[in-house]
Amino acid sequence: MSMNTLLEVNDLQTRFHTPEGTVYAVNGISFMLGEGETLAVVGESGCGKSVSMMSILGLIPIPPGEIVSGSAVFHGIDLLKSNEYTLEHIRGREIGMIFQDPMTSLNPVLTIKRQLTESLKRHMAMNDAQAARRAIELMEAVGIPDPARRLNEYPHQFSGGMRQRVMIAMALACAPSILIADEPTTALDVTIQAQII
Repeated sequence: MSMNTLLEVNDLQTRFHTPEGTVYAVNGISFMLGEGETLAVVGESGCGKSVSMMSILGLIPIPPGEIVSGSAVFHGIDLLKSNEYTLEHIRGREIGMIFQDPMTSLNPVLTIKRQLTESLKRHMAMNDAQAARRAIELMEAVGIPDPARRLNEYPHQFSGGMRQRVMIAMALACAPSILIADEPTTALDVTIQAQII
């Protein structure tokens, strides 16, 4: 791994064991991501793009999922062999992820404020007031109007596009070294897609 390589993934293989048999979701993906680089993983729907990224972050439910082989080295740490404690400190703070489906990625019973400020308080040691100010800045940055008022609303009060913007704000909150974007503009209109990209 070179000095400016942030993430090196080698031979990642993930399977799911189902009553119908084993699903070979990821079959030996390898890549390197350097500092300042943009890497696109391209493939048809269902080919394992999302599963690859979720495997790296330890978000695959085990069982039925199983990471059969491979490594994902980030700052000298193999994420595939790391315990949950280590991954919790890396997820959000060092590696952020914008999930594909904003409709199911936000907790419906928690306010946007609670969900946006959680990682700021946990990873950045901000108090409530600091985290709220930063959350408002983040909401403004992703184009959510009247963020101070909307901060206290719940996900069901936001359109799909607005929820996706909240997800983007959450992923950017702690200024992570790596941002994994799983189809981050799917729910947005063309004008906003260009702005977010």
